[in-house]
Amino acid sequence: MKKNALLTFIFACIPGAGQMYYGYMQRGLSLITLFCASFMLGALAGPLVVTMFIVWMFSFFDTYDLIRHLAAGDPKPDSLLLLGDWEDLKRMVPKHNRLLGWGLIALGIWALYDMLLEPLLYNLLAMLNYDLAWQVVSAIPTMVIAVALIAAGIWLLGLHPKRSDSSDVPPFPGSDGPQ
Repeated sequence: MKKNALLTFIFACIPGAGQMYYGYMQRGLSLITLFCASFMLGALAGPLVVTMFIVWMFSFFDTYDLIRHLAAGDPKPDSLLLLGDWEDLKRMVPKHNRLLGWGLIALGIWALYDMLLEPLLYNLLAMLNYDLAWQVVSAIPTMVIAVALIAAGIWLLGLHPKRSDSSDVPPFPGSDGPQ
């Protein structure tokens, strides 16, 4: 059954609604629950609001992925997303996924800064000068993110210094090699 493209787009913009429009009720329920939970987490700890956008983007693109599978005649099964098998979860997160680990560490540091360090710095600097305190304290997260982005760009471009292993060093001329 062909669905209306405009309604598909509108429902895809609402987490879980696009999936439900195409008959994936459990999947849609999972996504709207995840979206609401991430909204509540974001209300408790500001940096976690980013998870809300991740769930929204996943839901949007998942709607169109479901349509693609339906059109190909290979529909995905309707199931809850997070309450599946442990093996399914292990397949979603590749082994040795260091990026996820570093992301969680960065999110934790940001939350600690937001809850503990920012008020402390603000109060210490406010004793000296109120305007200076506000400018310095509010600029710290932006500066840290800017430095991290620059470092990631340098690393991705391969402009970082290369490590040299001792095995890469050629033997001294005139010697017969390691003895």
